[in-house]
Amino acid sequence: MKLAHIRTAAGIATLSIVMAGPALAQLTAGEIAGDLRGQVSSVGVLITVISFVLGVALAIAGLMKFRAHSQNPNDPSNKMSTAFVLMFAGAGLVAVPAVLGTGIATVFGTGAQQTNGTGGFNAIR
Repeated sequence: MKLAHIRTAAGIATLSIVMAGPALAQLTAGEIAGDLRGQVSSVGVLITVISFVLGVALAIAGLMKFRAHSQNPNDPSNKMSTAFVLMFAGAGLVAVPAVLGTGIATVFGTGAQQTNGTGGFNAIR
């Protein structure tokens, strides 16, 4: 029974190879680079969205830790320091898009392409 399945799979694979047309590249290197540039700017927007969502989630978790500490200050799992760390981490993640373009200019100089996290690399000129 196994041999029949193997032969069927081999036949289907052979037919798909024979029937497939040639894969011809129809884009130039410049067009590929332009497409890649557009995708990279989309990654900047994705980083912005993820940092905002995680920042707000951490800030809410910090507020919940503050509330848990106020309800039971003797519980060792509800330390005030954990609430402060969560709040500061959330604020830092929310601030990532604002400092994204400044960080690129600091590391790579003023001639580098910059992004503000929402408009992509073409947003700041």
